[in-house]
Amino acid sequence: MKKIAVIAPHFQEYSLNLANAVAGRAKVLLLIDRTRLASEYADRTTPVAPTLELRDTPLRSVWEIPPILAALARFRPDVIHIQEPSGFIRALICACVVVCFRPFCRVVLTVHDPKPHSGRDAAIVKRLAVFRNIIRRWAHVVLVHGESCHKDYLSLHDHPGQSVMSTTHGVILRDGPPDAPAENGQMVILCFGRMEHYKGLSVLNAAIAKLSDLSASLRFRIVGKGPDLDLLSPQLATHPNVYIENEFVPASRLIEEIQAATCVVLPYLNATQSGVLAAALGNGRFAIVSDVGGLRDIVAQDRNGLLVPPGDSEALAEAIRRVASDSDLRRRLSQGARQLAEQELDWGRIVSNTWDVAYCS
Repeated sequence: MKKIAVIAPHFQEYSLNLANAVAGRAKVLLLIDRTRLASEYADRTTPVAPTLELRDTPLRSVWEIPPILAALARFRPDVIHIQEPSGFIRALICACVVVCFRPFCRVVLTVHDPKPHSGRDAAIVKRLAVFRNIIRRWAHVVLVHGESCHKDYLSLHDHPGQSVMSTTHGVILRDGPPDAPAENGQMVILCFGRMEHYKGLSVLNAAIAKLSDLSASLRFRIVGKGPDLDLLSPQLATHPNVYIENEFVPASRLIEEIQAATCVVLPYLNATQSGVLAAALGNGRFAIVSDVGGLRDIVAQDRNGLLVPPGDSEALAEAIRRVASDSDLRRRLSQGARQLAEQELDWGRIVSNTWDVAYCS
């Protein structure tokens, strides 16, 4: 049986879902921060396939490098699959793994964001450039989420012999089959996640102001933490139908928030791919999103969501007004979201589609 090591510097739930799906075809060693994993799965059962072994690997100190290399040497993987790291120490550790093991096994790298988002992300990427470039250069296979990310990556890199493949971001933040959204006379619109400038919260604020005549039938919930929410909370709080939770919200609560919503809104100014979108669709909630980056690769207009021009508060308000006035459209979009989650965003299908290129070539 093929042996595959999966290294999870972050995105614990994403990495566990991937490792479980790969474990349906191979023996898998998952190096992951078990404390953070337990936190993400609080109040949920943590799924672990029979052929999956978890090794607690926080990736917080350079002193972890020798035991990590030793554990990998004992496992003798045919493939090492790394989620591209953020954070200086994590990037250093992953670069050491790639340099030491590339001569002996295949290296697969998932790049979630080929280009940095606007705002703080650009400064973070600059600090990690040396290690990131080592990992990207020496990966045999790079997996990116959608054609937009594929194009972005190739515009930055042309490493001889490297395969770059487009795949999808599997569902996350899901706890069992999703229920249909409640139709109780009030439409609940959720915006959640890490509130950075590129998330377009100012666009949502302007759109809400244009929907004052629907304030009785619309409720906006804004859940998460970040500098843009700190900046805009006073303005958002002036709207009578906006409810704000400016704090870190654990995964179990986020699932409750998504399932209590009619839809999720992503008014992003720029984007690569989005775990927020994968979580919304995985819970059977359609999304109203900006027509940017990897979002347009997932959302099909009038099938599982609505696309609006980025930065256009008038178009966003009109899209919200449209779904608020059409219950048949809401039901159709919700059904489309559930179908997409069960098909293209299913982890087993994702691994099946990437298996030959990523793990076997």
